[in-house]
Amino acid sequence: MTQADTSDHVDEELLDEVLTLLDDEEPDGLLRACDLFRAAIPERMRDIGAALHQGRFDDAARASHSLRGSAGAFGARRLSSLGERLEVMCLQLDGEPAGVLLDEMRDEFRLFDDILDRRLAEVTGGRARGA
Repeated sequence: MTQADTSDHVDEELLDEVLTLLDDEEPDGLLRACDLFRAAIPERMRDIGAALHQGRFDDAARASHSLRGSAGAFGARRLSSLGERLEVMCLQLDGEPAGVLLDEMRDEFRLFDDILDRRLAEVTGGRARGA
């Protein structure tokens, strides 16, 4: 996927800025921050899924809001947008389409994770993921 292909998915400037800033401050901290992000997003999605399954729409909305913010901070534009849509659905107690949207978010996270891998390799000169 080229940079032009990723524009709907990623805010390239923001992602560059975050990765450069983190790498400049503490190179190993960059990998740790990315690992934390990568662990937090699937965990939030599991929380959302469980809350939806149990009809706890307020909890699902809070987890969606958290996911949206984390994704936005890393430049995951589409994932953040999907998180916002899911949050609104949960606040409107509209659980059925929320489950479908959650599946779409899982796919989007996998795509962003691949993009993040490539960008990390560029910024770190190929240091191992999670090293």
